[in-house]
Amino acid sequence: MSPDRAYRATMGLFATGVTVITVGHQGVRHGMTASAVMSVSLRPRLLAVAVDNRSYTNEMVQRAGHFTVNILAEGQAEVARRFARPMAREAELFGATPTASGPTGDPVLPATLAHLSCEVASVHEEGDHTLYVGRVTALWRTPEATAPLIFYAGRFCSTSCRVCIARVDPTEALYALHGG
Repeated sequence: MSPDRAYRATMGLFATGVTVITVGHQGVRHGMTASAVMSVSLRPRLLAVAVDNRSYTNEMVQRAGHFTVNILAEGQAEVARRFARPMAREAELFGATPTASGPTGDPVLPATLAHLSCEVASVHEEGDHTLYVGRVTALWRTPEATAPLIFYAGRFCSTSCRVCIARVDPTEALYALHGG
């Protein structure tokens, strides 16, 4: 295994939440799936996201100076897959999905657990990615208790009990699902 593949496989053992970073600028909407998102500071409210230097999202965030983080729920793996295609553009990404615009003008995806609108506070180019530190200007979270979409070992999964059980003992999971 090459050192790059070994590094990627090792980092894949760190389970992360799944988000879609969206940006709207001069009438163009774009977005990308991202798991490299983290809280940086409570006061002021700051978060960071890593974006591939070669991506169109990187270009759009640089131009716009803002972005929105949409935190996906466990049933949104298809949304994550759709926004994970680097060459896809607006019509392919958003399709017929109705989106609202957040306070920064970025698209806000429906049925997410939360979204955080951010103004770019600082930019750090590191290796093949750019780290954007965003100052959170607005946030919204669903009032329903819903499980998040998780990315682990190259796959989407969930924290819900039936999925966790199925990964350990499929027979026990079937028994539990059928009321046993």
